[in-house]
Amino acid sequence: MRLTIQCGVVRLTKFKQIILDREYNAVQDVIQLNKNDLNWLVDDIKIYSANKQNALRYGAFSLRNDLINIKKAKSFWFLKIPVYGVRGGIKIPIKPHREFPDNFKICESKLIKRNNKFIAMITIEFDTPKLRRCSSVLAVDLGERFTATAVLLRDRNVMKVKFMGKNIRGIRRHYAWLRKRLQEKGLTKIVKRIGKKEEHCVSNILHNISKEIVSLVDSTNSCIVLGNLKGIRKSAKGRRFNRIVSNMPFYKLTQMIKYKAEAVGIPVIEVDESYTSKTCHICGEIGKRKTQGLFKCKSCGEYNADINGAINIAKRLTSYMLVSGVFCGQALNSVVLNHKIA
Repeated sequence: MRLTIQCGVVRLTKFKQIILDREYNAVQDVIQLNKNDLNWLVDDIKIYSANKQNALRYGAFSLRNDLINIKKAKSFWFLKIPVYGVRGGIKIPIKPHREFPDNFKICESKLIKRNNKFIAMITIEFDTPKLRRCSSVLAVDLGERFTATAVLLRDRNVMKVKFMGKNIRGIRRHYAWLRKRLQEKGLTKIVKRIGKKEEHCVSNILHNISKEIVSLVDSTNSCIVLGNLKGIRKSAKGRRFNRIVSNMPFYKLTQMIKYKAEAVGIPVIEVDESYTSKTCHICGEIGKRKTQGLFKCKSCGEYNADINGAINIAKRLTSYMLVSGVFCGQALNSVVLNHKIA
């Protein structure tokens, strides 16, 4: 499995800060000269040769995998970077946003600068563990009111329910309102700036949601069942719902869940989620959503719409299973369940 881990560069000494700033600025000068077809001036820039070659080739501060190294000392990780004028390069302390797995291999990586802070984007390869046998299912329903509703089921019984990401819709609305006001005043530069801030804020929430889902699954020996995004796209009718679907980060969240689950050997399955939000999970009849969060069935009564959708997603898993309980069909990964959900 290949994974990019974002690492903040922290606690730089004055000497290392000066050296890193100099090398980074030299890379940016090379990139700019190359864009302006002034490559004959590149030789005058004092820069490490491999960094110069990568700047010309990729247009970024790309770090060759054979020239960098990562080691952990006490509670800190250190990244060795080749720089001009310092034999053997410099070792800079980094703080990864997630733990590095055991026995990983470093691939081509990057160093970027955001808000005057250095960030190392370390790409690694590692062997994922074998997929486990599961005794329960965690179904995840993606929606407007809650970005993710997770329902844990074992032996047909609902064991736990988690509502996550309610604040994302409020963040999207706030920034949409803010962009509109700024555009009316002609402040286009600020509009671009707040767009990056919005995405960064939403991404942090999505990372926390996916981390919480994988942690819950890991502790309960479950597999993850997701509704296929095509189901959402097909059911998107009307201008309002189309806007909601395009603005909500469903795809990004599902990708986060998949790679985090795969890294620890948790099976992830996608099923068609067509009509899961309109069907009663008890009797199977088509019902109505009185409000965004309330589902009504003529025969069975009223209950939470998001939980209803998640249970239907879990139940749909059985349509892709053999009588023996071996999963087949639209699986991303094969999985054997000890208990089926009827």
